[in-house]
Amino acid sequence: MAATAGIQWARKEDERWAASFKLRFVTEFHPPTQLVDQVLSEVHEAVTETGQPARDLFGEPRAYAARVSADRVEEMHTQGQDLGGATPGERFTNALTMAGLWALVVSAVHWARDGVWADVSPASLTGLGALTAGVVIGCLVGALRTAGRVQAARACTSAAAVAVIAGIVALVVLPRHGLFALPVPALCAISAAVMAGAHRLPDATANRWFTRQSSEDSEQWMQHLDGLLRGAHGSPAHQAREHVAEVRSHLASTPGGTAPGEFGDVETYAARLAAGPGRTARVLRRKARLAAIFAAALAVANLDAPRSAEVTSLWFWFGGLATASALGYAAMQYRDFRHQR
Repeated sequence: MAATAGIQWARKEDERWAASFKLRFVTEFHPPTQLVDQVLSEVHEAVTETGQPARDLFGEPRAYAARVSADRVEEMHTQGQDLGGATPGERFTNALTMAGLWALVVSAVHWARDGVWADVSPASLTGLGALTAGVVIGCLVGALRTAGRVQAARACTSAAAVAVIAGIVALVVLPRHGLFALPVPALCAISAAVMAGAHRLPDATANRWFTRQSSEDSEQWMQHLDGLLRGAHGSPAHQAREHVAEVRSHLASTPGGTAPGEFGDVETYAARLAAGPGRTARVLRRKARLAAIFAAALAVANLDAPRSAEVTSLWFWFGGLATASALGYAAMQYRDFRHQR
């Protein structure tokens, strides 16, 4: 029968049950194809081992399809994603797209304010180069955390902070005499190219840059579990350690068992552990934290604007409104988090 191709059913009633289940499952819940085949294989195995009809073991086809959908479809769709529903590749491409957009806006404002040509000095060349490097490195942080590579994310955070501080110091300390003139439209074009390239980069391609290859080694599996819980799912460090300790204790009582063999795919298992009522609070907490960091960075970047720019200048109001908006958004996110708690 086409609905259950590849599986030989010993009883016609089981074959009809499987066909009805597949029809309901596919048309009503739209699961991934591999999940349909996997569930039917599991049903066939249970029916073969117990000798009981599928209807007695699993109930009505439609009701079982609904249970499977609730338990496993959402889990398959969300595995590999963080609290915001993004994969590592999406985090990287989105961050790089936004960085390109901001660079384009800043370049356009500079063009409108100061004209087509920009004088490049040792201070601006070194300082802006270091700041650009810091921003690019910072774009890696979210992707690495979503991939469960917490230590690498921390290293990138430190490197980005060092690059930004070095850029600020260079802008203040180094000489400001002009070395050469650079056409601002060229900066706009480069920024637009970065933004467009990041937007068009397939997320699946970027995912492969950050995700780890599955390993049969239990220690690596548990290390990855700890990273996914703390990074992608925002679980507290002590809670992640407790889950890893439970896995380790189970393996100690199961001679010859491995973490992948006992618990399956690490991303699926991490998503299952992180699900529950506490997930919403973690989502809001992470949003509030990121909004506060962004607002603080924007405020620092515009500290010099009130002193160096005229009140009537476009640059003054651009920086002031952007900072005020970021601070207001951070306050709203913090309020939502407090209400959730």
